[in-house]
Amino acid sequence: MSELFDTPRKPESPPVTNGPVVVPIDEAVSQHLSQVYWDWRAAFDHDLQASPFQHADFVLSELATGRTASRLDAVLVREGTDKGPSAFGILVPKTIRTSQAGGIGPGWALQGLRLAGGRFLGKDGSWQLQYRMLQCAVRHAINVGADFLLIEDLDETSLLFQTVQDRVAHGCQVFATHDFQPRRYIDFPATEAEYWSSFSSRSLSKFRRNLKKFGETRLERVTEIEQIPDFLRAAHEISRQSWQSRQFGLRIRNDDAELHQLSVLAHHGMLRSYLWWIEGKPAAFAICNQNAGCFRYEEIAYCAEFGQFSPGRTMLQQIVEDLLRHNSPKSLDFGGGDAEYKQQFANRESRSGTVWLVPPTWRANWSLTYLKACRKVRSTVRNLIKQSGLGTRARQWIRSTGATASTTHDTDEATAASPISKQSSSTQSRIGELP
Repeated sequence: MSELFDTPRKPESPPVTNGPVVVPIDEAVSQHLSQVYWDWRAAFDHDLQASPFQHADFVLSELATGRTASRLDAVLVREGTDKGPSAFGILVPKTIRTSQAGGIGPGWALQGLRLAGGRFLGKDGSWQLQYRMLQCAVRHAINVGADFLLIEDLDETSLLFQTVQDRVAHGCQVFATHDFQPRRYIDFPATEAEYWSSFSSRSLSKFRRNLKKFGETRLERVTEIEQIPDFLRAAHEISRQSWQSRQFGLRIRNDDAELHQLSVLAHHGMLRSYLWWIEGKPAAFAICNQNAGCFRYEEIAYCAEFGQFSPGRTMLQQIVEDLLRHNSPKSLDFGGGDAEYKQQFANRESRSGTVWLVPPTWRANWSLTYLKACRKVRSTVRNLIKQSGLGTRARQWIRSTGATASTTHDTDEATAASPISKQSSSTQSRIGELP
């Protein structure tokens, strides 16, 4: 697998400008022959908040193995000074059907660009930098006829969020696919005992009782390239038997794209996933990563037959124990969306959500008007269902049904992205929601 990554460095330096410019991700960048590639790598290494999904090798792997076809090309928004580049934005094609974004009736495909990692790379976190980079990204989206610029998991405490709220800065309409929701974190203290001391004795006793219900269990940490094929095979089978797949569609396909993307993370020391065994059988998994002291809880699923015992919560408790004992991160990021289990384990909170910046073109504006009208209709129907109590009963039925349930989903598989980078439809709920 190492030959996938070890490419000789033969830089060809492009001209450096002071303001942001758009740089194509061409063959020279893909083959590591351009100075742009190495500047991108350097920007990632110097950014202590960088997401693994912004790493040059991971993005290039996504582009090389992507399942979607788009008329748009991936590009970099790059700002530099006389001393070298200072910031990067990675814009990759994203296709979303209107039915995935809340549309009603026959849908059509919207083709836009996604800001990888939901942020710009760079040491300079000033508002002025965010302003310049966002302006350049939006200008490019308009020039190439993109229907939207997608920013996922945008945190309300970030400077980018403030810039997005300033419509004068970018000239686009802002469309939030869902209301912003609480985003939970764990800031780990110095010792394991200090963290667990924040739980009541009753809660700790309940953790132990729940664990005993499963019989013999084992948590396997997955960090090496050699572990990935077996991990993906097990995760695929678990995914087929999970309520998550029944509600959202099959998540883990065990294909070459997933193998390559996880291998990139492992090669750079950023993969930290888990497989949970019950009585010698793989029963649950968590696809996660860790970089610069931050552990990100991305994608989980478990076999539906264990659903009545809250296997996701119990596996999470064991994962937290492992994080506190081995290569401990400074924090755990649960990602967007709220849930009771996140409230129980977390000790810090912000808010985040996904937004579209919709350019002022007739096609984009018409699509946005349509989606907003559909949202009003759905909201009315949802309120009626909530008042009748049917919604709660439906969710309970979905999670309690066995492994024989169908795993089909109405999402067009040709436009579904790999869950490894958590870039499934940005309008869907997060797979990691546990009962």
